[in-house]
Amino acid sequence: MLTQEVYIDSLATKVAWYYYKEKLTQTEIAEIMGLNRVKVVRLLEIARMENIVQFHIKGIEVNCLELKKALIEQYKLDDAIIVPTPKNKKEIRLTLAKAAAQLLQDMIMDNELVGMGWGEAVSHTLNNLNIESSRNISVVTLTGGVNNYIQKRNSGINQGFNGPIYAIPSPFITSTEEIAEQFLTEPSVKEILELALLSKYAIVGIGSLSQEATIFQENKLTLNEVTTIKNLNGVGDILGQFYDRNGDILDIPLHKRLIGTHLSKLKEMNVIAVAGGQEKVRAIYGALKGGYISTLITDEETAVQLISFKGE
Repeated sequence: MLTQEVYIDSLATKVAWYYYKEKLTQTEIAEIMGLNRVKVVRLLEIARMENIVQFHIKGIEVNCLELKKALIEQYKLDDAIIVPTPKNKKEIRLTLAKAAAQLLQDMIMDNELVGMGWGEAVSHTLNNLNIESSRNISVVTLTGGVNNYIQKRNSGINQGFNGPIYAIPSPFITSTEEIAEQFLTEPSVKEILELALLSKYAIVGIGSLSQEATIFQENKLTLNEVTTIKNLNGVGDILGQFYDRNGDILDIPLHKRLIGTHLSKLKEMNVIAVAGGQEKVRAIYGALKGGYISTLITDEETAVQLISFKGE
């Protein structure tokens, strides 16, 4: 049972997150949390006095200690970070990316290498990193097709990260298996794929089978491929590799056209997954059951569903 002091700090942390990270007004926070505005003001003051609010919000998962413990125990995770579910559910990716970036900033040591997967959540994480260039942090991509990361970095969107990015010089998905085989035999591609395995941490997103998923939004799959995945009881993907609710990788032709790190290799790495939302519960569950994740960064509502989820 949480002590009164921890409970107060928990509320203060949640209020601070909504106020400073989500940019909600004190009135909006009061409505979401079922508090009056005076209480919100007092909790913000506590957050400042207790140094919960510094340059970033300290202990973003404090408000979910019990959920965090349950997730770690149930799915045998190394760690779990749980943030308040944003008022606007469409902003979940951005909210989780901020938490992922904060976690990386706290964990990364000088001269370390970070592996970055494919997708919007990962791209937003990279753009939210605020790391001094003197620390010499490098990024290596886990798949091909990540020119958008480099373009955003070079355009000045990400002013807080100036380290080198080692990108696989290939598309994410090729048009034929033969072309994929050619790319995979290229020394420049093999070199980056081997370098990726040396990453201190690997950041990945988890895709669902909803039409909102990045892989569908960018028209990476044909209608026939989508139908095949659903017929094989696929629930989601990591790095474009689809699996069922038990985390078993599907045997589909698509996988032979991918350029990237194989899911089996992720089990040997320290993988941080960034994913949340109702439509991703089954996909996250399958990834957890497959053992592809070391640390999960998600939101409260998703965490609650995962704890009670039975895989149906």
